Amino acid sequence: MATAHILSIDQKRLIRHHQVYILGGITIQNQLMRDLFQYELQLYPGLSPDIKAFPVSSNLNGGRRLVLIDCLERDMDNYLAGRELTDYIVPHFQLVAFFNLLPHWGREREAINLGVKGFFYRTDSLEILGEGVFTLFTEGLWIPRGALFEPLEDEEGDAEDLYDKLAFQSPNILLTRREKQILRDLGRGLRNKNIAEELGIGEATVKTHIYNIYKKIGVRRRSEAVLWAVRHNCLH
Repeated sequence: MATAHILSIDQKRLIRHHQVYILGGITIQNQLMRDLFQYELQLYPGLSPDIKAFPVSSNLNGGRRLVLIDCLERDMDNYLAGRELTDYIVPHFQLVAFFNLLPHWGREREAINLGVKGFFYRTDSLEILGEGVFTLFTEGLWIPRGALFEPLEDEEGDAEDLYDKLAFQSPNILLTRREKQILRDLGRGLRNKNIAEELGIGEATVKTHIYNIYKKIGVRRRSEAVLWAVRHNCLH
């Protein structure tokens, strides 16, 4: 496997108390994933097609438990409607992620509302998987750019009209049009520098807007702001 140096030594130290479980068949790909976690991320995942083969609790010294659910041979429409995810997996694992999803699956928002925190697609490399797992452990959410909505140019009307129409379910939270705009850009996966370039403003100004957004909606980090936006239908 040519996957060396996916994470730095310091990054590996940050996630050393966490644990990964792979819910899927004993396939070549899943075995490669297990090798990736073991040799490149220094994690030692369990691998089984049966979720009940994994312990429902363990002492990880404050670490998180992530279960990666293989979607390759699953009927995902039926799986989202079933009970295993909501009744057993989400309550017993702090982090739940889907992998081997078809690109443009289209049901990520629904999955987030059921407790899923990450999405990996069949076209993703093992390097992307490693980066995403690290982000899940450190930020609690991994939503690739474009997973939550269609590109802006596919929307009806111009950008200014679109942002004006953003509806927030909580009437007590009054975000400005610019703050709504930046919140949507956070949902697109854009970094501060990219947002600044797109809007024609300074990066320091972007940071100020983000700080004000966090303060108004009661979150502390980017991933929490995106999750709040998803749950309040603010990324349309």
